Amino acid sequence: MSDKVKPDNLAAAIAQRLKDFQGATEEALLAAINETAEQAADVVKAKAQHFGANYANDIKAIPARKIQRNGGTAYVTAGDHYRVAHLLEHGHAIVRGGRKLGQVKGYEHFKDGEDYAEQNIVPNLQKEMRS
Repeated sequence: MSDKVKPDNLAAAIAQRLKDFQGATEEALLAAINETAEQAADVVKAKAQHFGANYANDIKAIPARKIQRNGGTAYVTAGDHYRVAHLLEHGHAIVRGGRKLGQVKGYEHFKDGEDYAEQNIVPNLQKEMRS
């Protein structure tokens, strides 16, 4: 950090330092996003255990690979059970013989993971920036 810079090269030196800082910030943001996604997946898995071991074990976080202009995106997914996940999350009708017999209430297990991620992304980013 104590590099000597001549006044003629001051603008280039400042630009280079900012570029280095941006790279470190993007790495920290990516790490925080992926860590938060893993933690959110664990929250969703814990809530989904009573739906069956196969369903709960297929819930996983897909990490963000790079930071875009609008940030990075990591996903928590139920693997091949995406149709079941939607029905469990939002509820569905009970139909027999073409007649609607009732309605099954939704069980918001992915919503809990989303809420967890919203609350913990900033603390995780602060932790990554300090390290």
